[in-house]
Amino acid sequence: MSFGGTVLNTVGVVFLTHAVYSTHEHTTTTPNTPLPLDITLELLFSILILTTGIVFTSPALKPIQWSKWAGQISQEGQHGEGKWTQEGEEILSEGDPFAFLGLDAGLGGKTEGRKGFWDVRGKRKEYAAWVKEGGK
Repeated sequence: MSFGGTVLNTVGVVFLTHAVYSTHEHTTTTPNTPLPLDITLELLFSILILTTGIVFTSPALKPIQWSKWAGQISQEGQHGEGKWTQEGEEILSEGDPFAFLGLDAGLGGKTEGRKGFWDVRGKRKEYAAWVKEGGK
């Protein structure tokens, strides 16, 4: 349907250009009169045709699969970006653009990365150890 969408886009742009030109001509010749109905309808028609053409030529939407993306990032680990510092060291990337938030820390024994969050599981373990020791 991309050929039909391209044709609709072309026709819509032609009608839109003509409507804009007609509006310009109308406002320069008669500045204080309202816009005629035929120019308004041509403008609305061109927008409708152009929008339909854009919808037909746009690629299909892809489903959002954050779990696959997050799993791939966690499996890749650190890797080089192909960029180097002035000292000649390679710049490494974790792969996760949201790693600075530390949202994955606290899971699987990692608790040092969550700044500003209270580690409930760690505090429960500390409390259980404190109770076993007799509360000293």
